[in-house]
Amino acid sequence: MSMTPEAKRRLAGTVRSLRERLLEDLHAATESAYRLSVRARDAGLAEAARVRRHRLEEWVEEQVRGEAAQGRGARTREDFRREVEKQAAYTLLNRLVILRLMEAMGLRAPAAVSSGWESPAYRDFRELAPALVQGDESEGYAFLLRLVFEDLAVDLPGLYGPAGAADLVPVGAATLRHVVEALDDPALVPCWTDDMTLGWVYQYWNDPEREALDAKLNAGGKVEPHEIASKTQMFTERYMVDWLLQDSLGPLWLAICRKHGWTAECEADLPSGSLLTTLDERRAEWRGKRERGEVSLTDLMPLYTDAERRWAYYVPQPIPADAVARAPDSVRDLKLLDPAVGSGHFPVVAFDLLFALYREEARHRGEVDAPQWSDRAIVERILEHNLHGIDLDPRAVQIAAAALWLKARRICPEARPERLNLVAANLRLASLADDDPALAQLRREVERETGIPVALTDTVIHALKGADHLGSLLRVDAA
Repeated sequence: MSMTPEAKRRLAGTVRSLRERLLEDLHAATESAYRLSVRARDAGLAEAARVRRHRLEEWVEEQVRGEAAQGRGARTREDFRREVEKQAAYTLLNRLVILRLMEAMGLRAPAAVSSGWESPAYRDFRELAPALVQGDESEGYAFLLRLVFEDLAVDLPGLYGPAGAADLVPVGAATLRHVVEALDDPALVPCWTDDMTLGWVYQYWNDPEREALDAKLNAGGKVEPHEIASKTQMFTERYMVDWLLQDSLGPLWLAICRKHGWTAECEADLPSGSLLTTLDERRAEWRGKRERGEVSLTDLMPLYTDAERRWAYYVPQPIPADAVARAPDSVRDLKLLDPAVGSGHFPVVAFDLLFALYREEARHRGEVDAPQWSDRAIVERILEHNLHGIDLDPRAVQIAAAALWLKARRICPEARPERLNLVAANLRLASLADDDPALAQLRREVERETGIPVALTDTVIHALKGADHLGSLLRVDAA
């Protein structure tokens, strides 16, 4: 089920409101927990808090040194402290949103986020562990969530595993309750079964930063390298994704079919004509209705079957003989790379299209019951081999991985892919001096394990120093 326009507007308002509340609350909570305005030796902290404060301050100092090493030095200790608080805020929100999606899709039971402190999981927890409820500001709810997150970290370590310095930022019970109750708004119910919800949450969270950057540019400022990701992250509407994928994967699939002498099911003759012919005729009819004012310019042509949705935006085109000759032997051999993957919208939609093409190829080959064409084998092959993505923002890659994982689990809960081909380009190499101990160790280990000389390793490292802000545009292959 897709979210309604009303639910989408409510989601936008909720995410922006939660962003503001989380950033304010976590900043205050960090100051209160560590008394950062007071020198450490005068703060009077207990041992555990003192150690955590020291770890946080060390992380901030490391960022400041890296900034200075790049010759910028524009960002201050306060800026980096705010940065780690923001990381803690969006990590908490993303974890709760994805858990809410899993519960609504029937992938996680009993529910813990749906209904919050009245949820079945929390009621069971209170009965089983009453001692953990007493004396805790969250009444044990935060402990329950920590157990759930640790369990989910097995499959989604990038999102539910250790979050680095962000783990040092405390989340108060009142803040946690506010977020959980905001996500439990009945008006948001249509959002929790929509594949695109994660992408919209990602964009709505980023919108304030993008708006601030627009104002900065309008005032004559320039975008700094660390701001590029926020400026360029725009969620692509579903119809655009369908159009691009159907007109790239579509011709490839038709070429594969012709290479093997198969008749693609979308081109097969039916009593009403082939699917592609029928869709083309209906598009012409729909355009006529628009021109006559019978339907709104923004209304989309109705689609009635999954097959229609998979080919609705395909533009009929000739498939040249050389394209047929160059076509892969199987859909299993296709590779799709999204060089700015964002929240994973393109690979998630491509997953559905590829899964359908796999099943069709199995029918053409007469191997529907063969092990390599089982739902599990198909899902694992798509994730491990067909789909690839790169982004500047590691947060985007976390969300994209979760979105693909959710899609895979909905189709085949038994699937256990060995890897997802999604990577973040934030290598942070630009902040390291050539004599940095970590680089010296890397050179020694690479030479010992591979025989690659130190000079070549240095060449590659220097070539990769722009990866943080250039991502897939970096011409490291030339180096």
